[in-house]
Amino acid sequence: MNCLRELEIVIIGGDRREIELYRIWNRRGLKVKLLGFELFPRISPTERAGPEDLNRASVLILPLPGLKEDGTVPACFTKEPLKIEMFINRICPQVLILAGAVPASLLPVFAGHGKLVLTAGDQELVVLNSIPTAEGAIQKAMEISEITIHGSRALVLGLGRCGAALARALQGLGAEVTALVRRWESRAVAISFGYKVVFIDRLEDAVAKADFIFNTVPAPLLTAPLLKKANKEAIILDLASSPGGTDFGAAAELELTAVLLPGLPGRVAPKSSGKFLAEVYQRIITCNL
Repeated sequence: MNCLRELEIVIIGGDRREIELYRIWNRRGLKVKLLGFELFPRISPTERAGPEDLNRASVLILPLPGLKEDGTVPACFTKEPLKIEMFINRICPQVLILAGAVPASLLPVFAGHGKLVLTAGDQELVVLNSIPTAEGAIQKAMEISEITIHGSRALVLGLGRCGAALARALQGLGAEVTALVRRWESRAVAISFGYKVVFIDRLEDAVAKADFIFNTVPAPLLTAPLLKKANKEAIILDLASSPGGTDFGAAAELELTAVLLPGLPGRVAPKSSGKFLAEVYQRIITCNL
């Protein structure tokens, strides 16, 4: 912790979880400022980063969702779009840059501009983020649907960190959970937890029976032919990275309720999510000093 207090940190863009990250680190005595939060009402001018802060920064924190293909930094509270080229040339070559993800086409932009560490794949963070993601998805399902989770048939596509947390929470609420798996090992794990199991070749049957379909697979999975098999009153919630794994155009034509739910941790539990970031990022920074 003492070595971290010597660093100058700038958090660039993000949402309410980055606000909470800032507050936690500020209470711990770290030198941290914010950039791209002009529209957030409770940030004073002394808490905002200027050009000189970027020049001196030891660490830059970019949002967990990562940069967009055009170099835009996701920022919920900025007046103007934030672009990576607006500040990349202001930073020193020794700066440590933490970003959730960066498109391959933008990686050359960072060449010679510090050390880039991608954080979205950090397994500790993935597991912790699966908690608010699962809770937020179920919250949205309950808001949209006219039936209870209890007694419903819930289909979870993908049994990774997020899918596992979601299946566990749904089962705890009394849903009959079916999990799509790819490997026999995953099938055994699912059965051990009391879930029904389906492989991709039998997915049509599972889709037809489901009241709720939760997708966590970041690939085109819920295609038009498959959606035609769905119950007309089914609720489809896609938690996968944008653009998701659902053909939303086909869903609209079929008059199905389908919702893409990006960034759930920052929307439904920013304080908890910010706490997770504070703990994990301190470890990552310390390991990369």
